[in-house]
Amino acid sequence: MITLAVGAAVTLSACSGGPSTGTPRPATETTTTTSTSAGKDTTSLAETDPCSLLTSSEASELGASGTPKREKVGTADVCKWRKPGEGNFDVSVRANLGLAEVKPDGGQIADLTVGSRKAKKVSGDGSGVCIIALDVSSSSRVDVSALGRPNEDSCPVALKLAELVDPKLP
Repeated sequence: MITLAVGAAVTLSACSGGPSTGTPRPATETTTTTSTSAGKDTTSLAETDPCSLLTSSEASELGASGTPKREKVGTADVCKWRKPGEGNFDVSVRANLGLAEVKPDGGQIADLTVGSRKAKKVSGDGSGVCIIALDVSSSSRVDVSALGRPNEDSCPVALKLAELVDPKLP
């Protein structure tokens, strides 16, 4: 079984150059933020509710019904949606694992781009699972996965899910 399918079976300050106003702060107060090469803030990923990354309308568009279920699976914060009679799909926030940690575990792994974001696709192990891992930073990512019937290609659903989640990520 694909390890990544745990849920299926996971401030830049703009300088204007002009004078600044405000209250000076002591040097002991610091703010640390992490940014991807695209300049997006990733400090909030650990606090991101994976269920908030897909609207109920978007979930319905993908065939889900009912209320999604949120749970912790290993180090991933996972939200699961059910597709009656067809399987399910998940969104997993992985605040401590980057794309370099994606493993194929019996399937094939392929690099791809979703929007302008680097991603990896894991599929083809015969289980019906397709996972797309979306890069957030060198040490964090969000995995989306779709589970259909064994030997069924669930990658079109996983790709659509990735496209819906991508713009909502830091």
